[in-house]
Amino acid sequence: MMRHSTYQSIYEPVSPASVQWSTGELRKKLLQLKARPLLLKIAIISLIVIIGCSTMLTAFAGGEEDLLSGRKVIVSQGDTLWNLSVEYKPQQMDTRVFVEVLKKINKLSSNSIQAGQVLILPQYDDK
Repeated sequence: MMRHSTYQSIYEPVSPASVQWSTGELRKKLLQLKARPLLLKIAIISLIVIIGCSTMLTAFAGGEEDLLSGRKVIVSQGDTLWNLSVEYKPQQMDTRVFVEVLKKINKLSSNSIQAGQVLILPQYDDK
């Protein structure tokens, strides 16, 4: 059985009738509640638009052949990637590195080239 408690609250009891908000205060509180999700929605939509635009720009940017402009050389009988690299590479660059760059730019899977084949040579700034 419960006994009587002597607990007494330090706060005054609040009746629902005593809580009265003016129409302006109520409207302000409701707008504050709506504003937070609205800002979140705007941030998410902005992020989606930015990602979408950057993806579209990347998709329409073009291929590697557009970006790698350089001189073109027609392979003669007896030419090798090594000989062409020695002839056309920048002076400070290692020949092996230039051979690999030639293979990558021209999408070659091996070191073999044939007479009459057209190769794109990378162009480097002379600084």
